[in-house]
Parts: sequence; C-alpha cells; structure tokens
Amino acid sequence: MPQPGATALPRIERRLAAILAADVARYSQLMGADEVGTLAALKAHRNERIDPIIARHHGRIVKTTGDGLLVEFASVVDAVVCAVAIQRGMLAFNEGVPVDRQIVLRIGINLGDIIIDGSDIFGDGVNVAARLEALCEPGGVCISRSANEQVRDKLSLAFADLGEQTVKNIARAIGVFGLAPKDIAALPEEAIPQAEEAGHASAPARRYRVGKLVTAGAAGLVALLAFGGWWTLRDRSAPPASVVIAQAPARPIAYSPQDRRQSVIVLPFENSSGDPAQDGIAAAMTRDVTDGISTEPGRPTVPATTAAAYRGRSVDLHEIGRNLNVHFAVVGDARRQNGRLLVSAKVIGTDDDRSIWSRQFDREDSADARKDIANVIVDEFERTSVDAEIARAMREHPQDLDKRDLLFAASATSLKPLSKENFVKKMSLVERALALDPDYLWALRLDASWHTSFVLTGFSSDPQADLERAERSLDRLLKLAPEDYGALRIKSRMLRAQGDLDGAAALVRRTIELRPEIGYQYYDLGTILMIQKHPKEALESFMTAKRLNPSNADFDVIDGTFTVALVGNDRFGEAIPQARLAIAKFTSDAGRVAEYPWLALIAAESASGQEAEARADLQKFLATPRTWHSMAEVRKFPFFAANPQLLEGLRRAGMPEN
Repeated sequence: MPQPGATALPRIERRLAAILAADVARYSQLMGADEVGTLAALKAHRNERIDPIIARHHGRIVKTTGDGLLVEFASVVDAVVCAVAIQRGMLAFNEGVPVDRQIVLRIGINLGDIIIDGSDIFGDGVNVAARLEALCEPGGVCISRSANEQVRDKLSLAFADLGEQTVKNIARAIGVFGLAPKDIAALPEEAIPQAEEAGHASAPARRYRVGKLVTAGAAGLVALLAFGGWWTLRDRSAPPASVVIAQAPARPIAYSPQDRRQSVIVLPFENSSGDPAQDGIAAAMTRDVTDGISTEPGRPTVPATTAAAYRGRSVDLHEIGRNLNVHFAVVGDARRQNGRLLVSAKVIGTDDDRSIWSRQFDREDSADARKDIANVIVDEFERTSVDAEIARAMREHPQDLDKRDLLFAASATSLKPLSKENFVKKMSLVERALALDPDYLWALRLDASWHTSFVLTGFSSDPQADLERAERSLDRLLKLAPEDYGALRIKSRMLRAQGDLDGAAALVRRTIELRPEIGYQYYDLGTILMIQKHPKEALESFMTAKRLNPSNADFDVIDGTFTVALVGNDRFGEAIPQARLAIAKFTSDAGRVAEYPWLALIAAESASGQEAEARADLQKFLATPRTWHSMAEVRKFPFFAANPQLLEGLRRAGMPEN
C-alpha cells in the first residue's frame, strides 16, 4: 500500500487490440485542386463503403482527422479482412474515375498494447499502426510482424515480407509485411473472407470462407529469399480453374532509355529568406546536387535547363513525374542567416507524392559546407531511391528480377549493417546477377569489393579463396574498364589485404586525386598510414573521412577506427567519449570491427589514469567471445600492432597475454 504522504497514481487501463490506421494519399493535392469536391467524395466513400465495411467486421471507429481514420478491432483477422474489403471496394469504385480525382487510401494495421482514455486510445500500438500506414503503397495494406503472425495461417492472403523498417519516433525497427494494390485487385472472390452482418455479432463464432490464393512466380521469390532474404511466402495450393494469371509485360533492358529506375528531377531550390540577393546560394545548391546525382552513368536525370523552368512555380510532382517519366524529385530550400547556411531537402516519389527522405541542415556558412551538404543529399538520394526501386520491383515483377534489380536488392539499406549474414546474402545476389551477365561492371565491382571486405573484416573462414575470387572479378573488371574508379579503389584494398602497403597507399592517393569528395577512401588511407606508423597523418585522414561521410552507412566503421587513431595520438580525453558513442552504434552481429572502439576505450581509460574504469570495461569486453581476447591476438593485427599507446593501455588494464 502507499506510504504515508505518497500520492497514489491513477491506474492506467490497457488492453491488447488490433489497430487500423488509414489516410488518403495525395490529400493536400486533391484539396488544392477541388476542396469542395474532395470533401464531398470522401464523405460519400465513408457513408457508402468505408464505415459500413468497418461495422460488418466489428470495428470501432475511434476518431477521424480530416483525411485520416483510426479504428480498433478485438481481432486482427477482422482488421485485415476489413482492410482488404475496403481497398477492394475503393478500387472498384475508382474504375473510370480520372486519376487526378481518385480517392485512394493507405492502410496500416498493428497488433499491440494500447492505453485506454475514455473513448480514445493511445500508446505504442497506435503509433506503430500510424507508421505502417505512412509506409504503405496507396491502395495497399501494410501490417506489422505481430499482426502477420496471427493471420498468416488463418487467411489465404500472401503478405510480402518488406523487412525491418526504421521509422520516426519508434525506438526499434518494425517488421513490415505488405499486400500491394495489384495483388488485392487480382484476388479471386473465393479468396475474400466473408464477414457476418453486424446484426449477427452475437453468433457463437465468426465464419469466413477462405479460398486459396496463387501468386505468380512464387518459386522465384523463394529462390530470392534463399539468396537475399527479401520476401517470405508460404506454399500455396493450386489456383481454382477460373483464375487466369495475366502475361507480365516485357521488361525494359537495363540502362536503356526505357529503363527509368532512379530517374530523377532536381527542382530549383527555393530561397525563403525574402532577400533576392540570396538567390545565388539556392541556385548553387541546386547545381551541386544536380551535378552529384547526374554523375552516375545510366541514371536518367532531367537536364538542369529543363528543371529550371519550374523555378518559382507551384508544381504538381505527380504530373511532373508522369510528363517527364521520372520516379523521383529532389526539392529543397537554401538560405543564409546570421552567418549560418540553412538548407532543407527532400526526396519524393512522384508516383504518390510521398517523401522518402528529408533533412534540415544548419552549418557555418562556407563553400565547403555547401559542398558537404550537397554530398549528403546525393548519398541519401542514392540510398533511398535504391530501396524504393527494389520495393517497386518486388511489387510489380518479383518473379522476373533482372540483373539491376538483384543489385538493388544487394545494395539495400536492410543489408548495410556489417554482419557475416549480410555479406553472404549480398554476395549471393551479386553471383545471381553475374550469372545473368558475366560482364556486368557493377556486379563485378561489388563481387570484388565484398569478397575483399569479407577478408578485411575478419568474417571469411577461407581468406585465400575469397581473395582469389575477388581478384578474378577485379581482373575481369579492369580488362573491361581499365580506368574504372571503383576498380582502382578495390585494387588498393586488395593490396592491403595481401600486405602490399606501399602499393595500396599509392593507389588510394590516385583515387583521391580522381574523386576528392569521396570520404571512405580517406579511411583507407588512414588505415594504411596507421599501419605504417604515421599516426598524425592517419588521424587527419580519418577526420576527413568523417567529415565527408556524415550520412554514409560506412560511418560507424569509420567512427570506430577513428577512436583507435585518437589513442595513437595521445588524445585520450577525446577518445573516451568518441569510443562510447561508437560502441553504441554497432549491432551485436557487427563482427570484429565493433571491437575497435572497445579496445580504444579501455586503452584510453588506462592511459588517462582511470584504471578502475579500464579494468571494469575490459571485463565487460571479455564477457562475450571476442576476436582480440589477448595481447597475443592484438599484436597479430597490423593496425593495432603499430599503435604502442593502444598496446600499453591494454596491457596496464589487464588484457591477458595469451
């Protein structure tokens, strides 16, 4: 019971529920074009299609928010069946309606714990449903992993595994499963569960007629899962005789004019300062981003002169995408204020006007700052457009992935974390691409690079075989493209793996001359310089790599190695907080590169007189199996062996000799 004087906290009512969140895609655009007509159409949909279906499936409408809807269900099966029925009804109604006037919904469903407050609901379960809705393709349904676990053996609806997604304000990644609009449209009537009328809700059990669903190309998806882990499908029975699967349209040849993957327009950045004198900074940012994105061969980029025609105009991105046949638009704003450079940027999918990435920058005003910001925007366009394109491919033609689709899958954000499992998946996908085209330069480049990295990161169980495989791919690449920048960088890393430091350093410096804006090559140079016992120069290279790679997936690796260089330069006070930050960024399966900041932390604490902390952290470090569990193992590694401050700090902290 409460202690005297203590305040008794009110009891929080919770329950487990299925939450459906829905909203209207392109709502702002629809309202801007016809406010009255849009509101009337949405009201009619609610009265005639949406609300009656929710009632039939025993849902409770919690609240509406203009274009949004939040519904609670006691059963996740009811929620999913309701969502599919709604989308089928909307799809049927929209036939014959002009595209620019169609009301199209996105629906997300989560099974989770919610907090009850009168008639309203809150909590993580609701937030996840809202994030799933935001991730959903217009006209489709996205559900969480917890929801999928409940419905996968009860309904013949083949939700595709879209992987783990990181979303705003949710600490953990969300497992997402999706049902695309075209798959909903293709469902035979037998596969649509029929709910009882709401008036019969008191019947002993709800009955559903569950038919069988066939997805074209299931075998191809299963094969992709084995190699890349992208989608999950269970075995399905043969389709009813009445089901007809349409012939898939011919795919455009990769990098042909018809291949619009990663096609983009960089619209003129706005100047929101109100000062016409600042138009120049917006124009310079537009130019830098356009130049950076268009440097990639084969990427369809709208010419700057064409894009410039949209300056100062109110634009319809969906229309621009359709007229110019581009999948993405980059929009932004750039201005100066009180000696600061303020930039905002977004990457938007033109098919649904949805932002797939956005960021605001606040830097000290300088030409270098502008270039750095532009590099980040270019890097993020590359990452997010690849993710969007493989998601599109898996929706539209999962059974017919071409060589470029396979490499998009191999390069996707979900496979970026440094782990042995991810390396194996990536290399398997590249191998499939090379089977389709043995002279595919991008595949040869990745094959050589990833087999070399597999060795350098310590994941390889047969370094000699992996380096031989890398060398074969690299030799073929260099025969086809002797001056290929990527090949030169891979060659330098291969030379380092083989012990030729001077040759590796010479090649790295050549790549830096060719592309001085690429940050990771400075990491390569810094690593070599540390091994060659030039710690000051090495630290400068690592700092340049960090500056040029603020958003790159390799940043964690750079940051971890940077801490070791700080120790090698007697900068122990800086190394301790940097090491702790780096440790927090690595996942449990990141391999031996995740041990770098641990060793730096222990050595820096010992060297700065924090002996108790150093010993305690050493015990934490050794509590799980480690590559470098003794001084003998540490001395075997050239990068550590050339760092006397690191070795002395580890020895004083009590690292075992053997």
